[in-house]
Amino acid sequence: MALLNHTSNSPQLLTYLGAHYLASLIANVPSLIGSLAALGNPVGLVKNLGDGVSDFINEPVQGFKRSLEEMNPSFALDGVARGTGSLARHTVGGFADSAALLTSTAAKNMAVLTLDRKYAQRRDKVIKLKAHDIKSANLLNGLQSGFSKLVSGILEGVTGVVSKPIKGAERSGIEGFAKGVGKGLLGLIVKPGIGVTDLITDTLIGVKGSVEGTASDMLISYSQVRPRRALYGDDRLVKPYRIDDATAAVIQSKLCLGGENYLDHVDMNSSVALMSVYKLLILSTSDGEELLLLPFNEIRKVEVQPKEDTEAFSVIIYLNESKKDGSEMMEKVDCDDETMANLLCEKLTEAMQQTKL
Repeated sequence: MALLNHTSNSPQLLTYLGAHYLASLIANVPSLIGSLAALGNPVGLVKNLGDGVSDFINEPVQGFKRSLEEMNPSFALDGVARGTGSLARHTVGGFADSAALLTSTAAKNMAVLTLDRKYAQRRDKVIKLKAHDIKSANLLNGLQSGFSKLVSGILEGVTGVVSKPIKGAERSGIEGFAKGVGKGLLGLIVKPGIGVTDLITDTLIGVKGSVEGTASDMLISYSQVRPRRALYGDDRLVKPYRIDDATAAVIQSKLCLGGENYLDHVDMNSSVALMSVYKLLILSTSDGEELLLLPFNEIRKVEVQPKEDTEAFSVIIYLNESKKDGSEMMEKVDCDDETMANLLCEKLTEAMQQTKL
């Protein structure tokens, strides 16, 4: 729908726009629902099957035509072989991809049910089938990756039975111990199940890679050339595009800061500081482990201090609360050099000032 040289008041224009977008939404709802990974992307499956059937019909026809033109029957036979192979590849690959999406979605939901946030974060970040291996994914490395995740799930479940009650007791005494026992037992049941689901998923990815020579787009997305632009602060300010800020904002949206407006970040090589408008989150870049989470309103001041006998520096974060003996409570963030430490200190100070406004 297009309106050329149209003159109307605001209510009329809103009515036109509302009708246009509503019609577009209704027309695209079936495709949107059919593309959901939670349903196994049935639209993608149908497309794969359609491409396979199309090749199964067209390739022999093209081969037969060329055989008549050049009086050589081998082209017809070659067309039949190509068409049959394409149908087989698209059918097996399509069903494997659809099933892998279903099992992957199930595993993600099960990870949430463990009530172990750090485990869910590690699982999202540590991907055995790395991006540079995806194009060469096959049944063998799919099985290797899947068995590795299965063993990891079993170990996580067994060790959690012991570690969760201990950590809970350290934090909240008897109440924390009881909660830790519950989380540990829940993890003992669910985490091995997640490992089994991951084994099935990676095996299916390997099957798809083996038959099609390509890997599932489930592990790496090609639908977007670059991450979505970051919008800054409570006012969601638009600034010139920065790939590092955009990437940091995407990571933040998937972690415990999800739902809070992005503010800034500092990459410290071995760790990264993500700052929303309310909180500071320090993550390890090696395994995605949460190292520190602090609301800005609990921070009194920050300063940079050199570390003894090294060239490294630390950012000391002083908290509003004090210990029982009256001494100051503080957190320490290590940085490789003074420049990095000063940058983090500056960003934290700015974030604290904005929080107080």
